[in-house]
Amino acid sequence: MALNYITGMPGSGKTAVRDELERRGFTTYDIDDGLAHYYNLETNEPIAHHMPAEARTPEWRKKHAWKVPRSEIERLRTEAADMPIFLCGVVANDANDFWDLFNTVFALIIDEPTLRHRITTRTTGDYGKNEHEFASLLAWQQTVADDYRKLGAVLIDATKPLPQVVDEILTRLGKTKQIAQKRSRNISFSPSDHWLYRFPLPPIFHPV
Repeated sequence: MALNYITGMPGSGKTAVRDELERRGFTTYDIDDGLAHYYNLETNEPIAHHMPAEARTPEWRKKHAWKVPRSEIERLRTEAADMPIFLCGVVANDANDFWDLFNTVFALIIDEPTLRHRITTRTTGDYGKNEHEFASLLAWQQTVADDYRKLGAVLIDATKPLPQVVDEILTRLGKTKQIAQKRSRNISFSPSDHWLYRFPLPPIFHPV
């Protein structure tokens, strides 16, 4: 199979990497373009409409998670066959529900100054504009590299210029042999867990 996952915290450059890969002729998908939705953790029912920043309070986030059904990722893997396809994004249930479906998982890693700059200056998403969301990102940045390393992801320094970041992904793709799949089989999460529950952070994340 040749379905690859490019993930990382908000502001790490997932969308920019996707655009560059697409420019180079690869098939790519953005997990936020219709694949993921907020789900009520009690009913497991999706919320179809957009949730504005002011509605995403800490109390609301405790009851909801940004998720993708495994069936959607299975469909993409079937489509990939032997052709490299890249899925870009991050959701609550990735490691728990479908990490094993990827050929390789790449985690884009950035430092705190880069995170602060990108979140405060970007206009393509509203996550992190709330004080509590921004605080959760700063907290996660302190452990994000170790978090993804434990999950078997290939870490990519996403503070480098975009062409270099994509070059490294493509180079590493040729050298990596299903690292994420082998390690993820030894990791267990409760199906009801929000993605942040596997990391020491409050569950208030929206992956934009």
